[in-house]
Amino acid sequence: MKDWSFLSFLIVLVLCFGNGVNGENPYRFLTWKVTYGDIYPLGVKQQGILINGQFPGPQIDAVTNDNLIINVYNYLREPLLISW
Repeated sequence: MKDWSFLSFLIVLVLCFGNGVNGENPYRFLTWKVTYGDIYPLGVKQQGILINGQFPGPQIDAVTNDNLIINVYNYLREPLLISW
């Protein structure tokens, strides 16, 4: 009986670790289109910078060690600098 339980333990162990472990950090791909648009801070209309038509811009859902690849397309009339 002991041999059977030990054998079943080994089978479970091989099935758990035999599939391999993916240790690579995941990649998140985002595309941002930066444009001008109307925003209404405090109820007053003014021109603002939008990302994908949103102000404030889209939320980035990521966790520690995620690799973020963000393609930014600038449709403004002047250069744009984004920093984190």
